Amino acid sequence: MRDALCPRPIVLACRSVLTTLFAAAAMLLTLALPTFPDGLTIPIVGFLGLVMLAGLGGFVRSSAARAELALLAPWLVALGLSLMVGIFRGNSLAQALEDALPYVLFAMGLCAGRGAARPRWVLAAVLVVCLTDGMISLVRMPSFDLGRLRSTYYHFKVIAGHALVGVYCAAFLYRQVGSKFQRWALTAAQGVLVLSVIATVSRGMVLGLVLGLLTALYVRRPARGLLVGGLAGLLVVLFTASAFDLGAQYLRLGNQATVDGRVREIGLCLEYFTRMPVFGAGLGADFVVDGFVVSYVHNMLAYHLWKFGLVGSALFAMPLWGLTRQALRAPKLLRATVLGGAASVLVYLVTAASYKSYFLVPMVGMVVGASLRMLFEAAALPAAAKAPTVPA
Repeated sequence: MRDALCPRPIVLACRSVLTTLFAAAAMLLTLALPTFPDGLTIPIVGFLGLVMLAGLGGFVRSSAARAELALLAPWLVALGLSLMVGIFRGNSLAQALEDALPYVLFAMGLCAGRGAARPRWVLAAVLVVCLTDGMISLVRMPSFDLGRLRSTYYHFKVIAGHALVGVYCAAFLYRQVGSKFQRWALTAAQGVLVLSVIATVSRGMVLGLVLGLLTALYVRRPARGLLVGGLAGLLVVLFTASAFDLGAQYLRLGNQATVDGRVREIGLCLEYFTRMPVFGAGLGADFVVDGFVVSYVHNMLAYHLWKFGLVGSALFAMPLWGLTRQALRAPKLLRATVLGGAASVLVYLVTAASYKSYFLVPMVGMVVGASLRMLFEAAALPAAAKAPTVPA
């Protein structure tokens, strides 16, 4: 009777999209989450639960997701070593667990995206979230006098940098759709997101956007990419005074107060690294700068050298080569989009503290996983077309 009411194909179809639904729901829930959590709330617990369910679902249903997780095995070794170092040095266990959380969330996001039956839904949900936050930040600005105002003053959440992730999602999905209306909508979304990045007046975010675009252009057409990059550099040299005036007005290049604090914290961070260069200070480490106790710095590379040392940092870098190799197998246009998006987000993470964001990290993991799944499907189509047919 039960089989008659709920046929097996329908049951299997429902099970196959559960991972996708959990992942998309987690991403949409980020619209209700604060930028910086003040303790665990019901929305935050619900978000973390959905990420874990999506990650476990992807791990169970997809051998490819399990392979991606195995690729991150060096991270587990690095976290274990750093935890032992932190315990030996007497670091806070609670802070150590907080330090380890982003890596767990990225791994769960990667499994969720790689194991999703409908990866486009996941990327679409991420795009909706990024576009919504970007539009809110622009609408709330009383004017677009970017010499005095920043969109982050009125919607601070955009400082996490997920607008760059949205730019990538729009560009990647543009290569996957055939409808003119869909392409027009994705182009418009990309334009709004680029404008929202500019309105943040964030040096790191703007730099990430520019370098991401140049990377994509170079991978797609190397000669043109080198030509554009060379011309841009030449213009900066020829018009140095004007470029500095523009930077001082728009990017606050002449305002030392905005960078001195970060320079001091990164300098102290690297100073601690030189004292413990092999294994670092361990998970849970912190130090005092300008009277404040900090457990992270606004530079991802300096952070990893400080807490994990040379050994741990090398272990964390190892899976990046495996992920890059998968991206290099993609068709040329998709490969350019993927590598450009990766460069854009990585550049911003190096110059900011968003690598500790509890909602951005799993978002990036899901986008990476969903993109890899779609790249695999795109690469499989030409192979299937070339395969010889067996006559009946």
